[in-house]
Amino acid sequence: AEVQNYFSDGALSLHTRSLQYGKLRNGTFVKVFPRLVPRSRTHFHTLPCGVDVIMGVNGYIWVSKHVPVSTVVENAEAIYSNKNEKISDQEREAIARVCNCITLLDRLFIKITDTSVIYTYEASLGHNVKDLLNSEVASELAEQVRARLAAH
Repeated sequence: AEVQNYFSDGALSLHTRSLQYGKLRNGTFVKVFPRLVPRSRTHFHTLPCGVDVIMGVNGYIWVSKHVPVSTVVENAEAIYSNKNEKISDQEREAIARVCNCITLLDRLFIKITDTSVIYTYEASLGHNVKDLLNSEVASELAEQVRARLAAH
């Protein structure tokens, strides 16, 4: 949401530009060092693994199950619902893997972009999700990602 007005009592008036904005549901929050998230034309990304990522330049990143825009348009009131949708084991694992990839990039001071997250995700597929933050695995993945980003 965008802040439209700030009142003396501390209240805010918020505005959403489109149905793309709404409550954050069906996912998890990751906090990273803000300088690692560069400003870009869009901060809303749908990754090939079926996960949506919203990257805030303040270092706040939301990773969630992919929700097609057509679903949002058909059921506009659902974006304001407090109930999460069913998340399959595969979707849950993809979300956890993306979160661990983002945390890994943060720990190793690598810029966090949709491209670096995709490269890290792809490099991580040979490892268990829980092992991604192991220092040996993280170093191995970081080398692969840095090499791929340099070639990009």
